[in-house]
Amino acid sequence: MVSVDGLLDAHEVLVRSRVEGLREQAARVAAQLGEAERALEHVAITRATLAAVLAAHEGVGRQAQDVGTPRPQPALVPVWRSDLTEAHLPAGYRELWRALAHAPGPVRAKDLALMLGLGVTAAKIEGLRSKLKRLVARGWIAESAPGVFAPVAAEPVSPGGGS
Repeated sequence: MVSVDGLLDAHEVLVRSRVEGLREQAARVAAQLGEAERALEHVAITRATLAAVLAAHEGVGRQAQDVGTPRPQPALVPVWRSDLTEAHLPAGYRELWRALAHAPGPVRAKDLALMLGLGVTAAKIEGLRSKLKRLVARGWIAESAPGVFAPVAAEPVSPGGGS
């Protein structure tokens, strides 16, 4: 006669094995997602750098014609320091920072796009993600998991790199 405890024990071993396998698979997928997001961020940075280089190159040819015309300066996100407030952020970053600060918890770029009433297109989401990554790099916010952003808990994160 087969015991119920024996059957239950065997079933538990099978279920635990499946759970462990799924956890390992989820960890691999999360790592792959993080790598893909970093690669996408690099494409966005490369595109922005190329646009700036081309604009500067184009501007050299026009410099003689446009001597008196001031060029717009890019919005610079300062590295967070204790004496800075959100007022020191450029306008687009300030709005993003406020939305993140008032979010109920860590959020993704798509969620912020919805919160800000922006279109949920790939271009809008990638633009937001790029800004969020810049805020992380400058110590204003934290990336608690790949692609998940939250306000800095108590102390700002140390700036990681720059974009």
